[in-house]
Amino acid sequence: MAREVKIRIPTPDEVIPEEFKSHMLNAYKEFLLAMRSLIDEGLRRIEELEAKEKKEIKKIDVS
Repeated sequence: MAREVKIRIPTPDEVIPEEFKSHMLNAYKEFLLAMRSLIDEGLRRIEELEAKEKKEIKKIDVS
C-alpha cells in the first residue's frame, strides 16, 4: 500500500517579517538616491566643462 507524504514549504512572505521588508525597501531607496547623487554630480561637472569650453572659444575677425 502506497503512502502519500506532503511537505509544505513556506513562502518568503510567511517567513520574512514586515519590519524587515520595510527596512530593506528604505535601504534600497537610499541606495538609489545615493547613485542619483553621483550621477547628478557627474553631469554637473560635464556641464561645467562644456560651459568653460564655450567661453574659451573666441572668434577673431581678420580683415
